[in-house]
Amino acid sequence: MRDCRNALWPCAMTGAVTCFTGIRGIGTIIHGPSGCYFFPATVLHRRLYCTFLIEEDIIFGAEARLLELVERLREEYEAVAVVNTCTPAITGEEIRTCLPGEILMVDSPGFIGNFEEGYHAACRTLPARIDPETAGVNLDGLQLLDPFCAGNALEAQRVLAAAGVGVAARFCDETLGGMRHSSGYSVHTNPDLSSGFGRSMGTLLGIAETGETLKRLEKTLDGVDLEAFEYDMETVGSAIETSCEKFLMRHDPPVVAIFSGFSYADFAARMLKHYLDASVTILGVRNAPGNSRFRTAEASSLSAVQDLIAADPPDLLLGSSFERMACPDAAFVPFTYPLRGMVRLKARPLVGIQGIAGLMEDVLNACLDHQDSLNT
Repeated sequence: MRDCRNALWPCAMTGAVTCFTGIRGIGTIIHGPSGCYFFPATVLHRRLYCTFLIEEDIIFGAEARLLELVERLREEYEAVAVVNTCTPAITGEEIRTCLPGEILMVDSPGFIGNFEEGYHAACRTLPARIDPETAGVNLDGLQLLDPFCAGNALEAQRVLAAAGVGVAARFCDETLGGMRHSSGYSVHTNPDLSSGFGRSMGTLLGIAETGETLKRLEKTLDGVDLEAFEYDMETVGSAIETSCEKFLMRHDPPVVAIFSGFSYADFAARMLKHYLDASVTILGVRNAPGNSRFRTAEASSLSAVQDLIAADPPDLLLGSSFERMACPDAAFVPFTYPLRGMVRLKARPLVGIQGIAGLMEDVLNACLDHQDSLNT
């Protein structure tokens, strides 16, 4: 069972809700008490519904309340999804048996795991279909809680369009109708959140990785042209290398700790090592760690974050507001949810050419500003 003490990363229930609310045309019901509703409603900024269970419902059951809400939403939405939460799951309420068969239902109480487990569970229930007549590729790994979600979608579409590749469905930031006409091929913006729809053609996370993905598409699809990407890659790559060389002429390579989901954290570590010869002290990952050349540890509680930072203090930190609070003396780059105390309106990508350019720009400016503050 997942340890929920001082949890810094959303639970499985929030992951499932995030998946469903990214699909326009689905009305999402949280079957649980008010606390289970207000957290995702606050952070996702999408319209959600809840049965708002109270003590009497836990004792006598809440099937009637749930069915009443389901029937009301069926008149407003193309589809209705119900996410079960901890309380009815613990009491053993069998809500699937009382729901109409076409209702999307996922049993995703917080104690079954973290955000990713719930997200994947919800993906498995989506009524997505591969349409052989649909051209292009799907974008996979988009989720509303990701601070890079909107930017990743825009940059991915830009890169693919320049290569002559259209975008079909976007998992999971799409209309319900669009998901029913998805492509048989997918490219990933965040490999941690693969939906499983379409044959994977690679990731856009990194310039080299984007190039390899486009080469696979060139061999698979007609009309793919890499000329624009290769020119862009050479131009932007040269600018990044020049800026990093100037930085290293005046400053030591940074000592960095990175906190995020695994795929984002490992990507950032590889880029900082490549361009700045950074010493990476730790990848503190919120989800299940994968294989990495860097030291990796779970960092899903505030105490774990504090211990990892204290063990080898960095002078550069990529992470959330929690890491910034735990290490206020380091240069800081906003990198993962939650990001409090700042305004972020622009769509910032992490994928593609502009993604790595933006990351290195943020890192260099954070290091320079931090150095200036130490000298004043």
